[in-house]
Amino acid sequence: MMMMMRLGMRLRLGMRLGQEELSTHSATTLYTIEGIILAPGPGLRVGAQWPADIKLSIDNGEYQGFVRRDGNFMISGIPAGSYVLYAHHADIFFQPIRVEIARNGNIRARQLSHIKPSHVVKLPYPLLLKPLERRKYFRTREQWNLLDYVLNPMVLLMVVPLLMMLLLSRLITDPETKREIESIQFPQIPNNMPDLGDLLTSFVTGKRLPEKKKPTPGTAHKRRN
Repeated sequence: MMMMMRLGMRLRLGMRLGQEELSTHSATTLYTIEGIILAPGPGLRVGAQWPADIKLSIDNGEYQGFVRRDGNFMISGIPAGSYVLYAHHADIFFQPIRVEIARNGNIRARQLSHIKPSHVVKLPYPLLLKPLERRKYFRTREQWNLLDYVLNPMVLLMVVPLLMMLLLSRLITDPETKREIESIQFPQIPNNMPDLGDLLTSFVTGKRLPEKKKPTPGTAHKRRN
């Protein structure tokens, strides 16, 4: 008798739990997100089967959808909450959209901004997705440009002083100032500096450079009469 009573209590408890789950499931209202994707322009270079290549996902694939041939789409079975809609295509980039579904069924959309989350830009509903640009998987090879060559620091260091000297010589009209500039003695390179060819030879062969002997002052011999 005790065993039968325990089994009956367990059955009643299981039936109550099942009824509660059914009631909560029926109380949860599911909604549908609708929208349209505009056809990409000829500059994006996409084939005619572009709607079949687009895959829609909400919250990293928790809810998914596909696009019809005319560009319309529907994603059903979504409860109330805040979601992010992504449109994935191998060659086209779409801006993700934040979609908020209220408990009363009101659906609002706005731009998704990770930099300024407080900045709200409302979007129309049903959603209107427009392809922004073509995805770039490779970096364009840089071509030779004359401006880059002129703005090279090495070129500037060589050309700018020369131009300054030419301009100063033409701008200065005072003859005394010109003489002062011409009389400026620039530092001379000492004679005991090693030759560049000798440096390269010693670097390749591993031998040290021979030291240059300092010239000794010669002694003047007096002629004998």
